[in-house]
Amino acid sequence: MERDKVTVGNETSLLTGDEDDCLSDNVPQHPNENLETMIAALLSLTAFLAGELSSVKSDGDFYTAAVYEHARYDSATDSAQVIIQRNLANYTIATEIAKSKGADCIVFPEYGVFSPGERSQLKRFLEDIPDPKASRVNPCEESETYSDRPILYALSCLAKNNSIFVVANTGDIKKCEGEPDCPSDGDFHFNTNVVFDRTGTLLVRYHKEHLFYEFGMDLARETQQDTTFETDFGTFATYICFDIDYADMSRVARQPDVDGIMFPTMWVEQPPQMKSIQIWEAWAIANNSTILASNIQLPGYNALGSGIFHGSGPLTYTFNPDGISKLLVAKVPKSGSEPVSPDASITAITETRTWDWKDDGKDVGYECSSRVLGQATDIRTEYRCVEENVTDYSYTELEGPSGHFEICNNGLCCSLDYTTTGLFNRFFLGAFNGLYNHFGRYSWYEEDCILVRCDARGDRPCATFPMKSETVFTQVLLKGNFSSEIVFPSVLENDMRLTPKSDWRFERPNEQEAFIQFNSETGRKVITVGMKGRSYDKDPPYQR
Repeated sequence: MERDKVTVGNETSLLTGDEDDCLSDNVPQHPNENLETMIAALLSLTAFLAGELSSVKSDGDFYTAAVYEHARYDSATDSAQVIIQRNLANYTIATEIAKSKGADCIVFPEYGVFSPGERSQLKRFLEDIPDPKASRVNPCEESETYSDRPILYALSCLAKNNSIFVVANTGDIKKCEGEPDCPSDGDFHFNTNVVFDRTGTLLVRYHKEHLFYEFGMDLARETQQDTTFETDFGTFATYICFDIDYADMSRVARQPDVDGIMFPTMWVEQPPQMKSIQIWEAWAIANNSTILASNIQLPGYNALGSGIFHGSGPLTYTFNPDGISKLLVAKVPKSGSEPVSPDASITAITETRTWDWKDDGKDVGYECSSRVLGQATDIRTEYRCVEENVTDYSYTELEGPSGHFEICNNGLCCSLDYTTTGLFNRFFLGAFNGLYNHFGRYSWYEEDCILVRCDARGDRPCATFPMKSETVFTQVLLKGNFSSEIVFPSVLENDMRLTPKSDWRFERPNEQEAFIQFNSETGRKVITVGMKGRSYDKDPPYQR
């Protein structure tokens, strides 16, 4: 199906003959042959648009990166083929736009082509992904060989036809009868990242090492896989979602020859310190590294928020619960280079139109807690989150418009000095040091100091974490005697906005101390100032 484009101002309509938006639950089922024609036409258009740009490489002091936050299409009645093709069609549109903006790479989210599920549901989407270390793999050049692997073929052709590095998440299936721990159905299922270079050649096949309630998938058969790959703009590694909570990703990022992490994710929103864009920025600052984080946009499933984050702060990000896919593009300074203007852009994308995205954060409400609001009835627009387990924190409530408070927990002591124009909401200083229980299944050691806006629930004075406040802070100094290997800092304000780095700084003067200092002459409606330390060497062994 060839698409005509009509542009009015900054909005482009893609006239497909079917004007229903892909975000609707009533998307009509297309005949398979029409969908195949649509994909073929999109790939042909991609090749045409790439044209002479196909040989362009990234030169100078920066590269241009793109991440795509995807409102995944899913259906209980459509075939696997239809679901795959509908999602890949949106990937194609995003890649075309990214390339037109000069992008050198594009990152797609975890579970972007199909949904997580049980083994029997997943099997129809999985493909046998070859080991690129064993032989050269270029599906776009071997259409007959990959005729039964449409995801690999399409991703390879997106990379080749646009001369762009593609990082995407999919699923690998391997026969395993007779092997140790082989499932009863005779196959291993792996949550898998693939990386294609500008020619469409597969560079990396990474099996996720830390599964999060993914019982349809199997653990990687080898740990500490080599996730790094070379580009013409630097050396990068790729990991997946829950991997960020463990040691390897940070330790690899801190290697002097690694320039950043390309990170597909389907993140579970967890206030007060583990919301998506909050943890991406904190991770980048703590590791003095770059992370290209591509997330799903399904607010009712606790998932949204994507961006490009540098060691000096965010270059571009989005956090808006609306069920609309968004493409983020920004210039990223290469390692050792001077800062450059990111020239960032965000493009909203549906099947039928694209437009310049403005007013990010406008749809963020007061509350997201599933305990307060119940389960979402519309997963596209009703934003839900699940609080971190803070039952073992020690808390003290702030009193008065300014003051000094201290609190300790198992040897970690946190101190706070603050000034406001008036304390109009409940805020607490919290501390925690110990074995953290994550969703009742996973555990690790962490240290936490936090200033946080809280609401009471039941007999707990600090139970849920609103996203709006009327209290304006002008000064905050939060300190802690951390012993953790790494400390992740964050400052968050009204409507899930990241407080500009020009207003705050994080320092770790020595291995026993860390602090955040915030100063703003005009003041900001801060809702969270936090430091989360991770003591990786104390962690118990990971168990899925």
